[in-house]
Amino acid sequence: MKRIAIFGGTFNPVHREHVSLCKKAIEELNLDKLIVVPTFMPPHKHIVPAPPEDRLNMLKIAFSGAENIEISDYEIKNGGKSYTYLTVEKFREIYPDVELYFLVGGDMLTDFKTWRYPERILKSVKLAVFSREDFFADFDGEHKFFKERFGTDFITFKYRGNSVSSTEIRIKCALGLDSRNLLPDGVYDYIMKNGVYKGDKYTDFIKKVLPEKRLIHTAGVYVAAMKKAKELSLSEDKIAAATLLHDCAKYMNPSDFPEFSLPDNVPPPVVHQYLGAYVAETVLDVKNAEVLDAIRYHTSGRADMTTLGKLVFVADMVESGRHYEGVEELKKLYEGDFETCFKECLKEEVAHLLKKGQYIYEKTLEAYDYYIKRK
Repeated sequence: MKRIAIFGGTFNPVHREHVSLCKKAIEELNLDKLIVVPTFMPPHKHIVPAPPEDRLNMLKIAFSGAENIEISDYEIKNGGKSYTYLTVEKFREIYPDVELYFLVGGDMLTDFKTWRYPERILKSVKLAVFSREDFFADFDGEHKFFKERFGTDFITFKYRGNSVSSTEIRIKCALGLDSRNLLPDGVYDYIMKNGVYKGDKYTDFIKKVLPEKRLIHTAGVYVAAMKKAKELSLSEDKIAAATLLHDCAKYMNPSDFPEFSLPDNVPPPVVHQYLGAYVAETVLDVKNAEVLDAIRYHTSGRADMTTLGKLVFVADMVESGRHYEGVEELKKLYEGDFETCFKECLKEEVAHLLKKGQYIYEKTLEAYDYYIKRK
């Protein structure tokens, strides 16, 4: 009996890990064919993906010449929200006499029970699950759950995927940063030639006022913060505005803004947070109070911070480009309990200033007293 697998996703954009995964799936599952099915519009995501024709074209470039891999435009032609149960039922109808699999990441497996009509999906296909280096999947527990809930099971294959973020690729492209190392040959050139991820007024502005090194850091903060959007029930639009603009005034001089007033006793490393909020509001017309507050206190912190403010404060300290002593422990905490990570980041900030013998700004001390208490 022939063996065919379906690999669905937004592919916004397709990256090197997608290609590696498909090749390993064919090898490990002994597939006769693997069908890649880009969605028209994913039902579970808020960010509108790149136009479907661009995502389809990028997939064709990525898998050009690949044996036993077919790109299907089934969901794109259908339009609307793309539900897995409809797709797998269609391919079961096309291939009634094959072993049909559906590839799923370990992170998606934990949410499978919340998908629309999971029982119907499992009547058409068997799930083939892979793990990723940045996500621990309790496969033993999930095997037990599947047998009890659905009366069936899934299979796993050995391949452990590397961590590649489509979010990182999109923001780097929008900021004009090279991301060729994350993309299949030819895809980066397609993105840049066609302006697939061309950014907005915020990215356009910071590209003019920040050097490349600071743009790389900004992209890191953006990516780190977006990982927590769902968990913290935060708007991705607010996260985008706050993270992209948090350092917008890093290299600006307050004297160039005659109407800007700085609070008393602000140490030099903290000035840019206040000026940044001013520039965001007066130059870029940012009106959202939460966003402006997050920018205004992202370096110092303050007592009784908003959730968005905490997130930008923490993401600024734990983004992937940070390499100071103790940051790896903070990064691990960030993957788990956010509030614990926030408090540890606040402790780290104060400890760092004490160690350097530097003046600790009053807002930082107020934040420390509010959340931790000085001994």
